[in-house]
Amino acid sequence: MRISKIILVSLVIVLLSAGLALGYKISGSPMQRRAKEPSAEEVRRAKDNLDTTNPFTGDDPLHIIVFGIDKTATNDATAEGNPSRSDVIMLLTIDPVTKKAQLLSLPRDTYVDIEGHKGKTKLGHAYAYAYGGEELAEQTVEDFLDVDIDYYATVDYDSVKRLVDAVGGIEVDIPFDYSYEDTYVVPHLYIDFKKGKQTLNGEDAVRYLRIRKIYENQDIDRIQAQQGFLMQLFQKVKQPIMILKIPELIDIMLDNVETNLTYGQIAYLAKMGLEFDKGDIQTDTLVGENTRIGNIEYYIVDRETAREQLRRFSAGKGSYYDEVQEQKERAQEGSDQTDNDSAQYVDE
Repeated sequence: MRISKIILVSLVIVLLSAGLALGYKISGSPMQRRAKEPSAEEVRRAKDNLDTTNPFTGDDPLHIIVFGIDKTATNDATAEGNPSRSDVIMLLTIDPVTKKAQLLSLPRDTYVDIEGHKGKTKLGHAYAYAYGGEELAEQTVEDFLDVDIDYYATVDYDSVKRLVDAVGGIEVDIPFDYSYEDTYVVPHLYIDFKKGKQTLNGEDAVRYLRIRKIYENQDIDRIQAQQGFLMQLFQKVKQPIMILKIPELIDIMLDNVETNLTYGQIAYLAKMGLEFDKGDIQTDTLVGENTRIGNIEYYIVDRETAREQLRRFSAGKGSYYDEVQEQKERAQEGSDQTDNDSAQYVDE
């Protein structure tokens, strides 16, 4: 069984790039370490003096597709010998007018058509199918969501471990005890967490974000955990003291990120990203249902509903996934109350 990986997505790419760009301006050289945290005035001047290239076309939103690539070694094959599949797929939409962003998670099991593939299959297979890579995967998302994607980025999961260590760990509140092992992957995976608040280092963060089996709705609930973790990381990475980590952040980005954004475009988005607050970033997930077809589990998404999720963001509406979940919870509460009333009536 292949183990899932959480991937740092576009927002973190932007913030790593912000460190890179500001590092040049503040330190003179990105490899020059500072003895103390830069002042707010230094950071302001650095942002004002960035050499940037505007990636936006007028007032049109920018769409960046991000693929987290699974290159797991197993008992049967090396990491290089196993076909790479996009384990995590997210579409980042940035509105230059409202200065807000949407991070839309596309579950890897989403049931879609892939050009050249006979019949529908999982969205996560598009990256590996016929060695299509990001080009075929990007085209598949464009066709499904009816959106023109401007840029792509692929990120290796090792960046999670390295970035979490670089920022000094991330605090999480684990709601359950959880133990799991998988001896098929290499190196073997061992997870053992106790319930409660704890600060995770890089290795433990990767283990935490791999948790899937314990959730009632495995992949979808895992996505929610990924998004929450990412927002915590976003808040921590954007702190001015992270300038002191410039050399390390640069290494992480160069080793783990591939993108067709130019340096000037990344610097522009970095400057913009530093102005974002948590409330300026909407996280959403395609709404669908898990359905077994034959012996395989798929995530069935209505294409028109998926396209509407993108339009909702442009219209200033909130997360559709959260809205649907709240409706389900209210319906369940109403059903439970009806059952209780019926039981009470029988007793009387």
